[in-house]
Amino acid sequence: MKISWLSRPISTPWLAAALIAPSLALAQMPEGESAKVDYQLSYRSALSGYEAYKEQSVQPWKAANDKVGEIGGWRTYAKEMRQTAPATGQEQPVQGHDAHHGGKQ
Repeated sequence: MKISWLSRPISTPWLAAALIAPSLALAQMPEGESAKVDYQLSYRSALSGYEAYKEQSVQPWKAANDKVGEIGGWRTYAKEMRQTAPATGQEQPVQGHDAHHGGKQ
């Protein structure tokens, strides 16, 4: 397989210049001047705040369901979420579930 761009006489000097240019830049740096770092490096492990897994006590599902029923069911939780939603500056009209599905509007 013949590489056509290497066989051209014009491209050979450009290739040689591209290969030599980086070494010339390094050769011109005085030895007395090295890159000085003025800041302190610090390392903090991503695992420094790791907390080991702890077994959590879980109540029976029947007791959990009864407690939710005493509180008022899922609608109570939905009201809490609506009341504690962050204000965006403009009050959004409350829409039903069908509104974002293209239903009743």
